[in-house]
Amino acid sequence: MKDDTVYLRHILECISRIERHVADGWEAFFASDLLQDATLRNLQTLCEATQRLSEVAKASSPRFPRCR
Repeated sequence: MKDDTVYLRHILECISRIERHVADGWEAFFASDLLQDATLRNLQTLCEATQRLSEVAKASSPRFPRCR
């Protein structure tokens, strides 16, 4: 059985980074290609981490949609 803790930490770190990217508001976010690219990369990484979670972990939070 794999340890979901690593993936869950990774997911939380991605969320934290995304929150920092948009902290100055949407106008600043959309004015910066760098922030947009960094956010997109973190969303991709977050999605990959969710796919690696065990079925037990995924079943414990069924209200969240699955990444495809």
